[in-house]
Amino acid sequence: MVTVPAGTRVSLRAGEWASHLGQLGTIHLDIRTVEVDGELEGMTGWTWVRGHALECSWESSDCTRDWCIKVAVQDTALYDAANR
Repeated sequence: MVTVPAGTRVSLRAGEWASHLGQLGTIHLDIRTVEVDGELEGMTGWTWVRGHALECSWESSDCTRDWCIKVAVQDTALYDAANR
């Protein structure tokens, strides 16, 4: 499992992440991490990531949730994205 500190900006490319329904992402996704929550059961090499879209930090944003995005991310992609 990859460890990523809260507040890290992670930029993911299409195919590097999947929705909670297991659908591979088809767009670029930028997340500010809140929590990296361990491997997916039955899916080695994938990790749950909870976070916020970058625009959630804008003054005009009304996002008040603890996190608003939850995606599964390939471990190698998460490591690369966190270290870019």
